[in-house]
Amino acid sequence: MKRSLTLFVLGLLMAGFGLSQQIPKLVAQHGYADMVLTNGKIVTMDDWSIVPNTPGHIFQSMAIKGNKIMALGTDAEMRELAGLNTRFIDVRGKTVIPGLIQTHYHLFGPAASKYGPQVGLLDPSVQVTVVAESSPEATSKKLRESILNAIRVQNVPKGQWITVRLTEGPDNLPGTNRIWLYGSEINRRTIQLDRSVPDHPVVINARQSGIFNEAAIKLMKEVYPDWEESTDLENRPGSAMDGYAAVPELQGITFSFWWRDEPVAKLAEALRLYGLDLQKVGMTTVSTRILFPTVVRAYNKLNRENRLPHRLSYYQEPQRGNFWNLKSLREFYKGAGAPWTNHSGGGEMMWLSGMCNEVWDSSQWEICLGDDVDASAELKGRQRCPAPGTRPWEVVKAAVMNGWRPAGVHGTSSHGARLYIQMLESAMEEANLSVDHIRSLRTTLEHNQLLGTPPDVMAKLKEYNILLNVNMSYLNDAAMLIDAYGEQLRPFAMPVKTWINEGLRVTFEARGTDFWEPIHMLVTREITHRATGEKQLLLPEQAVDRVTALKMTTTWASYYILAEDTLGTLEPGKYADFVVLENDYFTIPVEEIPDMEVIMTGLGGEIVWDRDQLAGN
Repeated sequence: MKRSLTLFVLGLLMAGFGLSQQIPKLVAQHGYADMVLTNGKIVTMDDWSIVPNTPGHIFQSMAIKGNKIMALGTDAEMRELAGLNTRFIDVRGKTVIPGLIQTHYHLFGPAASKYGPQVGLLDPSVQVTVVAESSPEATSKKLRESILNAIRVQNVPKGQWITVRLTEGPDNLPGTNRIWLYGSEINRRTIQLDRSVPDHPVVINARQSGIFNEAAIKLMKEVYPDWEESTDLENRPGSAMDGYAAVPELQGITFSFWWRDEPVAKLAEALRLYGLDLQKVGMTTVSTRILFPTVVRAYNKLNRENRLPHRLSYYQEPQRGNFWNLKSLREFYKGAGAPWTNHSGGGEMMWLSGMCNEVWDSSQWEICLGDDVDASAELKGRQRCPAPGTRPWEVVKAAVMNGWRPAGVHGTSSHGARLYIQMLESAMEEANLSVDHIRSLRTTLEHNQLLGTPPDVMAKLKEYNILLNVNMSYLNDAAMLIDAYGEQLRPFAMPVKTWINEGLRVTFEARGTDFWEPIHMLVTREITHRATGEKQLLLPEQAVDRVTALKMTTTWASYYILAEDTLGTLEPGKYADFVVLENDYFTIPVEEIPDMEVIMTGLGGEIVWDRDQLAGN
């Protein structure tokens, strides 16, 4: 009897041992795969080196369990991880890459423009469009006459808001309107806005610059009593008296004034609908600064309800959207306790990864070159450099001193970057911060179109681990500025290859939802002169290979958003964010890169976009 029982137990043990040999270790640990991509060219992008054309591993198949990658290998190997309920998706030989990361995109603006009316968020103002004349005097006169004509013809009632869209004159250089408004060559006095239009609040919008009349200012101050001090801090002394309106006002008039009493659910739905559009271009993660509390509330509502259509790494910028005074600017980040985090320590879909004061040395003509190049008095007068006492300097310094990570800050040009470093060093000295601490922040400088390679700046960028995030479309502006400053400026025009080779971490921001045209510019250095429309090559020796360019928006971009352990490459244990491309990015002719299309997007193991129904109906 005892012998029979022993044989029975041994039989069970042997059967169990045989079964364990048949079940792969991964299945024993995690269960069967939920999804397997087969018959693909799956490029992991897991090579972090700067060696050209090194994408990492390439596999045929990828298994997904839950929201993460389980394993990669051959079709046969991944089929061993499948059970009865595993979903197989044949990608038909297509190329699969990690989900695309947009490092700098103010997506809430286009979301509101495109989907706001659909959800009941409306612009209540009367719309007037004016094309600038060739001089600020003639443009001021045209603005006044156009507003008065609109009031008369449309019988606009008193108290009705009027929005004037001021577009560039056909014979003017790009950025001319912005220069005129910022420099006060056009202001509420030159237009005679207060005397001519006393009964209608007016905002003139020239994209990144604008003008308020007295009636509009009065209404803004009822909600934001510190508006005048805030405006002078944001721009220049006297700008409030001019009625100058910058980006915070031009966007805030919508998000924080007209819509301040609207249910947050409306804005949340507009943001969600726009996020569905981003899925179609393979954008799985977005990094943005957020000025307005209404936008933060709306995104957090979507996150709580598990309805966010993309991952969101965001930076607090309320000091601009709430129009604070200097005392509030200096105290907010001290009192907020620096709650920023990385992705693995934050939320799966949404995490606060720092703070921002986006404008530092601005853009277009308002660059900051200092003495790095010779310039006429007129050109030097157009340069915009921060200094102690201005909003960007005071806010970022206060944030750094109190433990915050600053990101998304404009660093368009050489001396602007130098001043940013000086601000960091001032904060380090006053708060007794170490170099290692500053390096750990991974602070960033954006756009970089004329940053160049001044030795003192390069040394400090490397010492403090400051990330550069290029905007390739700004090279079109650089060509125009070279015409003005002369050939001495050419070497400053975004020398990306040199930066990478010298050890800087460089990423790029897509042009809105377009990743492929910026990549084409990185690979070819072909630009379109902003003023003449002429195609030309700008520092072609600074071109990078297409694999390096893709790393800048996948592998290396994950470092920018503090998510290198979770996103950016296709590796076991990372979130299953992936993109299936219509054509093979790695082999098509370079001239076809701008036409790349995404046919499938996976986000956290779920298929969220499937143009060609690869996954079936």
